[in-house]
Amino acid sequence: MRRIWIASVVMIGVVGSGSLATMAQEEHGHGSTPTAASTYAGGYDPTKAIRSLTPEEIGQIERGEGAGFALPAELNGVPGPRHVLDLAAELNLSSAQIARVQAVYDEMRAVVIPAGRHYLDALQGLEEDFRSGGLTEATLRTGMAEVKRLEGELTVAHLSAHLRTAELLTPDQIAAYNRLREYDA
Repeated sequence: MRRIWIASVVMIGVVGSGSLATMAQEEHGHGSTPTAASTYAGGYDPTKAIRSLTPEEIGQIERGEGAGFALPAELNGVPGPRHVLDLAAELNLSSAQIARVQAVYDEMRAVVIPAGRHYLDALQGLEEDFRSGGLTEATLRTGMAEVKRLEGELTVAHLSAHLRTAELLTPDQIAAYNRLREYDA
């Protein structure tokens, strides 16, 4: 349990570090449009409302996909519902297991899609505040706290779905899942 928690904390920092990179870039006078020489230019579109995430990351969050939020579970051998459904035949899931995992997946998406939208809106608001020059130390703290709170909710929703999925599988199915996904948990 401790390994999963530590991985979750690390992942939350990794997933959120893009926004910190943009803030640091703008704070140090690198301008609002990264140049070809900018450390942050690769994959980040300066014309988008949310510059600290790639278009692919934004799309994954909008679609309710893992977007790295579930990586602590995946890398520690705790299967996710989408991949379990994709591997149902190889895992020899019963029809009852498929129905239960599908329910976990549907419940997760019902939470993570709106949660992802709230997270993206908060991140966009923070970036817009930076671009407008309207941030103060106090509004930065408030805005960043809200972004991280929403990011945490999104991460917990993804990781919780992994925990609930694992409860529906046998140890042999989990081992097969990890072999198929090439994880050595």
